[in-house]
Amino acid sequence: MSTGSDEPSPKAQADSTVEGGESTPEWQYRRSDRSHRNGPLRRRYRDFRRRVTAPLIPALVPPILRTIGRTWRVRSTAGERRKDVLESPQGCIAVLWHGRMAAAAPLFTGVDAVILVSRSGDGDMANVLLSRLGYETLRGSTGKVGGTVLKTMRATLDGGRAIAITPDGPRGPRHHVNRGAAFLARATGRPILPIGFAARRALRLHSWDRFMVPAPFTRVQVVYGEPVHVPSGATDEELTAVSETVRTRLMDAEIAAYGSLGKEVDW
Repeated sequence: MSTGSDEPSPKAQADSTVEGGESTPEWQYRRSDRSHRNGPLRRRYRDFRRRVTAPLIPALVPPILRTIGRTWRVRSTAGERRKDVLESPQGCIAVLWHGRMAAAAPLFTGVDAVILVSRSGDGDMANVLLSRLGYETLRGSTGKVGGTVLKTMRATLDGGRAIAITPDGPRGPRHHVNRGAAFLARATGRPILPIGFAARRALRLHSWDRFMVPAPFTRVQVVYGEPVHVPSGATDEELTAVSETVRTRLMDAEIAAYGSLGKEVDW
């Protein structure tokens, strides 16, 4: 569930998959586009660590996450929006923060949804993990919605399926929302459904998104926020305001989720 405004590389374009296309090759290590930002020793250490762990992550993470997820005690707020919007035969655009993807895994079980995954190197890894968890993915970016990707997303929504997007992925900034989801909503007439998550106990990685993995047997709270509708005649400037509304409602959903657990938000 990762998006971004980055331009895809030629290799990524060649490896990308849309519905009805060829299968995507297994993920292989590629040096991060951000590697130039760190010193040489730190960069070499990180590259070595990634090369060592790269083959293990796709094999180990999906079964571990499935096992832990079965122990979570999931509760929801405004749960009627799951049936009325997320599972609607008209389709919808579900948005959640990049750092909540692990917590969202049980939520989308049984939901007829396609997860948008960026063409970046990080997206290659996410694509393999999501596929092994049983989810259908679409490679593309909400930062550059157009052409074949837009047509595929239209067809997906017209078929009564949901599209899941992480508007601040794959590289952040954290909790930033670009205009991609708003653009897609304007083009298709489908609502945007913000979904917030909270966990009473969780492991939080030292990553840009503070990626959260709820602990075994903990309570996970899901809040379905107020849907956002975009008129077909909305201007590009209005899409910027819509994106800020989406961000606000996502933040409100997370605040409500943590409040129901009696905890402060983790950001």
